[in-house]
Amino acid sequence: MSEFEARFQPLFEVLSDPEALFHGADMRDDLLALEPLIPDRAAEARLFRELAVLEAKRDELVCLDHADRALAAQAETGAIDDRALYFMHMQCGDVGTAWKGGPRTEMHLQRALELHAKLERPIGEAFFIRLNLGVYNNTVHGPRRALDAYEPLLADAEQHYGADNPELRRLVGLMGACYEALGDMENALALGTRSYELSVPGDDPGPRVSAMLTFGKLNFRSGRVDEARRILADMITFADANCTPATRRFARDETRNIFPHIADAGI
Repeated sequence: MSEFEARFQPLFEVLSDPEALFHGADMRDDLLALEPLIPDRAAEARLFRELAVLEAKRDELVCLDHADRALAAQAETGAIDDRALYFMHMQCGDVGTAWKGGPRTEMHLQRALELHAKLERPIGEAFFIRLNLGVYNNTVHGPRRALDAYEPLLADAEQHYGADNPELRRLVGLMGACYEALGDMENALALGTRSYELSVPGDDPGPRVSAMLTFGKLNFRSGRVDEARRILADMITFADANCTPATRRFARDETRNIFPHIADAGI
């Protein structure tokens, strides 16, 4: 066994253990220390695949660089199996979406979808990847292209989850934001209302306040001033009854920008 394998294998076993604790910079450094010991291109593919996944889990955009190197070596060796490639593509695509990683983001998301179908992975994972494609399209190509991805995804998600399932909340909210960016306030308000209604009462108080704030602001931008005033007043009342002092201040500060008399009324 090469020195590389003797040192890589224990790290790989820990990284592959679903019960293991989160691995941070120490594990990254241990993996990077193996680079001078790489004996061949197959080992290079395996090492940089692990680095790509690890850095993706740490939400670091450098994961895309590691994935580039893993894929270059993979093209020559085929050392990485489809399942391992799938998770690398999915996780790198997610980070690239969040941090505007450019065209490599779309490549990872598309390849993840191809492997999803091949591996017959759970349908929820495909929805997640397709949602990220919509976000990517919105960032790079604009809201109309994003809606081209979101609209068929919504139809599929409704069929799978049901039209009233909270799983649809983020997708519907993103679609509403796209319509607003296009100046279609009628559709923006309809989808914003649906997204808000999918915010079930059992939500954690903090996210519930954020949902009420988003919905109140949307109503205000739509010209529904009285409805916006009511929603934001209800938000302050809810925050006062259920949230930390920091969240209560946040609710008032945000409301003060639109309706100072509500925020300062001591509701």
